[in-house]
Amino acid sequence: MYMEDAYRSAFYGIVKDTQDKTGYELPDHIEVYLVMLLSHQTDRPDFFPETSFAEMFLTANTLQKRKELADACLFVSGVFPHIGERRGTNRSYYRDMGTTSYEMLSESWHPELFSALAKHFDFLSEFIETAFQNNNLTKF
Repeated sequence: MYMEDAYRSAFYGIVKDTQDKTGYELPDHIEVYLVMLLSHQTDRPDFFPETSFAEMFLTANTLQKRKELADACLFVSGVFPHIGERRGTNRSYYRDMGTTSYEMLSESWHPELFSALAKHFDFLSEFIETAFQNNNLTKF
């Protein structure tokens, strides 16, 4: 638990610093969500789905699985924006899947939060990328 707290604190600072440098102010609930997402994913070597993103998208039959997929898509598209090129996909592959997954979640679970994440997925992905570049975390 200690490491997770340390990650949360570090990512809170990174997100705040990125907001200051870019002039973008994230709504509190989005800011908190990004901090939690980044701190949670950082300590997980297995943030990729067991099968593939496409298969997980097609088989995610619970809200939790759909959230895991959407979060993984946001994390990957922001932290590793060029990863898809090696796999024959581009960044929009993860963005489209993540956006759709958050939209599906918003229909029955925390509509305000997940609808905002879906609507602003591209911006948030780029915000995460900027945060990692500005803080020299690109070799994550």
